[in-house]
Amino acid sequence: MKKIYTNLFVAIATVMASGVVGAAGTYYNNNSMYQRYNTANMGNMGYNSTNAARGYATARYGQQNTTTVNRTRTTRTMTTNSVNNNTGAKQGLVFGGGLSRETASWNFEMKDAGSKLHYDGVDWNVLGVNGTYYFGGATPVQVNFGARYGVQSGEVLMVDDDISNGGYLVSAWTNEVGDVLGYQTGHAISVGTSKGGSQYGFNAALGLTDFFKYGRVKFTPSIGYRYLNYKLKTEKGYGLTMDVFEANNDHVFVTCAQYELGEIQCDPFVLFESGNGITITGRVVDEETGEISNYIAVPSDINGAFPYGLDLGGTYYYEQPGTTHDYKTTWAGPYVGLDMEYEINNTSVLTGGIEIGLPIYSSEGNQPYRFDWAHPKSVEDKGSFGDAIHFGLNAMWKTAVSDATMLTLGFTYDYYKVSKATAKTYLSSVWYEEQYDIYESILESTEATDYAKSVAADQIEEIDKYRNAGWVVESKNEVKSLYKSMGIRVGLEMKF
Repeated sequence: MKKIYTNLFVAIATVMASGVVGAAGTYYNNNSMYQRYNTANMGNMGYNSTNAARGYATARYGQQNTTTVNRTRTTRTMTTNSVNNNTGAKQGLVFGGGLSRETASWNFEMKDAGSKLHYDGVDWNVLGVNGTYYFGGATPVQVNFGARYGVQSGEVLMVDDDISNGGYLVSAWTNEVGDVLGYQTGHAISVGTSKGGSQYGFNAALGLTDFFKYGRVKFTPSIGYRYLNYKLKTEKGYGLTMDVFEANNDHVFVTCAQYELGEIQCDPFVLFESGNGITITGRVVDEETGEISNYIAVPSDINGAFPYGLDLGGTYYYEQPGTTHDYKTTWAGPYVGLDMEYEINNTSVLTGGIEIGLPIYSSEGNQPYRFDWAHPKSVEDKGSFGDAIHFGLNAMWKTAVSDATMLTLGFTYDYYKVSKATAKTYLSSVWYEEQYDIYESILESTEATDYAKSVAADQIEEIDKYRNAGWVVESKNEVKSLYKSMGIRVGLEMKF
């Protein structure tokens, strides 16, 4: 691919030089049994120049020898006929290609699971081709088409954030009569290196050539279909995770305390057996003195639990040397567009366009280190028609370097967003069946406490639900994904 880019840039530079001489111009769902996080979403599609026309250099030959009247007239007539039919409409094929350098950002978050995933500053090198065929006639019609292939350039940091969006519920702690005494919640953040991504796409549209005009500006409305698929892989993950004990989702001082300027500090959740009961370390604030106590036994009236000596909850540091996230995402659907063309002079043209689309969003992901999830497809998110929107802008300056070739320099901007996609997690049946057997053994044990058997019964009931659902957990209206990109494109365009 680097060789292709090098050769193309050399070709562009050569043509530019000749032009100077000859022309101007985790996620975590709310249950520890099926924690997950997800992603989504990246790349843009590349635009056709729907108003690209033939014969921009209409008076070039005659300017070489103004004394040769017949030659000047002949050349102008030939150029005009190569662009227009007898009705004056554009006719024929314009085909182009070029290289784009694009920078993109992607942000994915889940409403109830409290998870975010984002990539900032993803660089793409994109090779694209585009063309327009003008049919001519009394009602000029044109067909636009384009295709692209891109590779990720360099490395970028991926952040998997289960802190700033609230974290995830691990367990609700109750006493013997069912009163909720507090909530064990998890908070985690990890980072990894994303590289080696790729993207491809295509688009096709039908337009009404120069359907209306305003002064020297010609406008072409169109309707079409756009497809974009990109793949991103993350490796070498590093992370921290910590469980805390809260009275509710706003902390309210159990293992957390609030200080000056609203700062909140939390100690990790720690549980250990103490005689016939269990103790959870924490903090508490004396309402009269404001003093903070470092330990509190909650709940003290529970007669034992599982035979743990010490439970630190989900508090640990981790490293993941291999692939941590592997996602492929698609945005595909219809759009309407409006393109404009402004002829600066006989050798230069300025074009621009706006596009609004309703793509259908879908994304599949694999997280190999999640042993409780299925592989190679761990998660899947889908939107329905109307859940997502695409907004695109493009502008391009073209200048003739020969009678049939133009140098193009352009700008593109794309904005994709989905708000209410459905999230699915595919669970590992092997792992959950193993957990099922462990809980069954607790129920059958003569040494397990009543509380332990109660917890085991609840988990068995939960696993039965997963089994009956085909080991798939579905959450509707859960996913919001946003992708933005901006690019600069240089290329060549030829008329036939």
